[in-house]
Amino acid sequence: MPVTFIPGLVSISFRKHTPEEIVKACADAGLRYIEWGSDVHVPAGNEARAREVRALCASAGIAPGAYGSYFRLGQGGPESFKVFAATAEALGARVIRIWGGTLPSGKLNSSAREALAGEARAVCAVAKEHGLTVTLECHSDTVTDEYHSAIEFLRAVDRPELKLYWQPSQFHTESYNRDAAAAYAPYTVNIHTFTWEVDRRLPLEAGERLWNEVYLPPFRSPALPDRQTGLLLEFMHDDRLETLASAAQTLKGWIRRQEAD
Repeated sequence: MPVTFIPGLVSISFRKHTPEEIVKACADAGLRYIEWGSDVHVPAGNEARAREVRALCASAGIAPGAYGSYFRLGQGGPESFKVFAATAEALGARVIRIWGGTLPSGKLNSSAREALAGEARAVCAVAKEHGLTVTLECHSDTVTDEYHSAIEFLRAVDRPELKLYWQPSQFHTESYNRDAAAAYAPYTVNIHTFTWEVDRRLPLEAGERLWNEVYLPPFRSPALPDRQTGLLLEFMHDDRLETLASAAQTLKGWIRRQEAD
């Protein structure tokens, strides 16, 4: 299969811990990729801290591959985005996550969608200057809150810099998540990985069947081009850094299983 999954972590899983603590825990757990959040660990505009975290990762052999920004389309525009893009570049990230506006897709009329798409094109132009891929995540109350809307928006923007994250929705059915994974697969650069039932978090291993038999296979389709995709742990069921090693072991076992199939 062409896709290689890279095991990693979303840093906002542990907002109370320092980057130093997170990097050490990831290295000890054998994780190779961190998505750093812009809210606590690598604040937007603090390029000096971004370079410090980049050096921390380099010393541990970990890629600071993504910057999880809290920039929203419809709030600030491309000028505001420049601060986030410069910080992501200082971090050494290749991917920057943004949010797809402030309204659910069902409340966006055609003119509102086109305005959002126009801003996304301008944001992508800024990202290109910084060597970044822009990603939208399937967040509720945004243009990507439903997968048909997300794909339609991606095609409307029509910029190679714009891609997607994927994660299963705990508020949708297994069949919806399966179909969404298949639709997102050609565009997905990172996958947020967890096991939740509505508002209840479970240990990662509780989702073994779903992840191995339903969610991950679409991303391993031989029809897709060769690429690396981050499989990133997000939020331990108990919010404890001490749980990371066990979750990482489960995650790496899933990757080995996918590679063996």
